[in-house]
Amino acid sequence: MIAMNMRTIKTSLTWGMIALMAVTGLHAQEDNLVPNSGFENSELKKLKGYGQLEEFSENWFNANETLLDLYAEGMKSEKINIPNNLYGEQGPSDGVCYAGLRAYSKDTRLFRNYYEVELMGALEKNQLYCVSFDVSLSDLSRYAVNGIGAVLSDRKVEQGNTGVIIRDMDVNHHSDKVMSLTDGWETICGTMIGTGQEDFLMIGAFASDNDMEVEKIKRPSGISGTQKNHAYYYLDNIKVFPITAKSECACTRADEVRTDLVYGSSVVLNESMSDEETVSVSAVYYAFLKRNPTGTGQATIVQMAEILKANPSWKLGIVGHADEDEFNEGKINPRYRELGAKRSAIVIKKFAELGIGASRLVEDSREDTDPASTRDTDISRAQNRRVTFEIIK
Repeated sequence: MIAMNMRTIKTSLTWGMIALMAVTGLHAQEDNLVPNSGFENSELKKLKGYGQLEEFSENWFNANETLLDLYAEGMKSEKINIPNNLYGEQGPSDGVCYAGLRAYSKDTRLFRNYYEVELMGALEKNQLYCVSFDVSLSDLSRYAVNGIGAVLSDRKVEQGNTGVIIRDMDVNHHSDKVMSLTDGWETICGTMIGTGQEDFLMIGAFASDNDMEVEKIKRPSGISGTQKNHAYYYLDNIKVFPITAKSECACTRADEVRTDLVYGSSVVLNESMSDEETVSVSAVYYAFLKRNPTGTGQATIVQMAEILKANPSWKLGIVGHADEDEFNEGKINPRYRELGAKRSAIVIKKFAELGIGASRLVEDSREDTDPASTRDTDISRAQNRRVTFEIIK
């Protein structure tokens, strides 16, 4: 009976998780500001060949003078059929259509193209957004490149030639790696904060040829045909939607796990420093969303305990901090709320284990309101994940 109940519970949990994932996906889809995000709103009966996406698909247009390619399932023309076409074989990431994006070319007759669309509404000021799209390198591309991303702007880009468009990208792959996957789809995604002005989205490769990393690709086994001297990607499933925390914009399972980066203080302690000076520059640093101190952090607590024992009239303020991303995670996951307070509470327990009475310790937390650094870098965020100490005489 117990085994049966556990099986029932496990099944219920599994279906509950599936339902939650479905609701989450639906929520993102409903909030998506990109119209015709998978190129499904297209007149497929009229589609015959390359360069016809603007003519037969709604909302999308080219940012330069290079034509855009649309592909669909069940096409009579092998040029633009899914899954088999003249550039290779690939099923859609979603729905029955996708587009073709040329990101690099060594053929003087083939030019890069750029996809542009007007969003269904401008981004809100100070709102965090996830921007994502899926790409798959075509089988008969001789090259693969990095530098593919998205640009959001307050105006329509209309470059009156077939030249490369150079821009600073708002979103690209977090490692800016060469996108070389042919058997399946890779998601390029990232977050950005709206200014209240952005109402156009553009997707393409925005670096010059000299600034790109270009990788030569072998033709996949089982694929016939001649490789072409370009990096040509299939493009699908484009989204821009509001989020509360960055974890809601995870591209892959690997991206869901944040690095265990722990800040290493650049302060060098020396014997000439007074106890007060040592306390003022000491801190315990943490990995993302972690509340237990590392070995280095433990050593710092031991040192602070020794200073308290040497100065029996002192009390010590234990101040917990969190970075902004952690604070936002707490908004969507109760487990991570008041992370700064939880960190300071654990440090106080460590002091008790070292013989420091509770009456000599004052617990405090400032969460994300007192950052050590306001720069938008991983190192700066790691610097903000800390417990600091204040002498109370």
